[in-house]
Amino acid sequence: MKTFSAPRVVRSFIWPQSHSCNNLLALISLRHQSSYRRTRSRLNIKPDPSFLPSKTEPHDHIIYNPPPSAPNVYHTPTIFLPKTDRRRQLHEEAAARNSRLSATSSSPPPELPPPVRPTYQKRYHLTQEDMEEMRRLRREDPIEWSANKLAKKFDTSSIFVAFVTEGIAKEKREQQKQVTEIVKSRWGVKRRTAREDRALRKERWGRDA
Repeated sequence: MKTFSAPRVVRSFIWPQSHSCNNLLALISLRHQSSYRRTRSRLNIKPDPSFLPSKTEPHDHIIYNPPPSAPNVYHTPTIFLPKTDRRRQLHEEAAARNSRLSATSSSPPPELPPPVRPTYQKRYHLTQEDMEEMRRLRREDPIEWSANKLAKKFDTSSIFVAFVTEGIAKEKREQQKQVTEIVKSRWGVKRRTAREDRALRKERWGRDA
């Protein structure tokens, strides 16, 4: 004797506790590969023939297709207008009128906002002897003669001091690394996670550009 078994969709209505609503929607909106291909073929619309390369002309031509809007004489560039077009004369009259207004206007130019940093002139006052003295001081006592202190002594920037004394105080660099590692070992979970996230964002800055 054959037993009757309800279909899967029907059973979902008979026993709602065995099937969730999400499973039911998944069964109803099931998409097969054939329907995907059919939809893709319908959406694959060929471009208009006017946008394709011309087969009769020896070279490509410019297509000027402005957006649909109210007609304006300034929308169409002069290069696309015929030589007998009235709009060419209108363009010339407007340009002459603007030039006359700019020549006769005696209003002072607008004032610019103040600079963020004061302007300065580059100076090249350090000699070769000064740079040698800078290296000597840095080599003898790198802890005492830091980059900022040397910059104040020789009246220059710390960046220039770093260029001149590059690779001299290697011991101080190693000590600074050890101090940094000791400080990092005392970090908690939140601070360590925040610093790792910051380093990851800086690494991804160049990828987003």
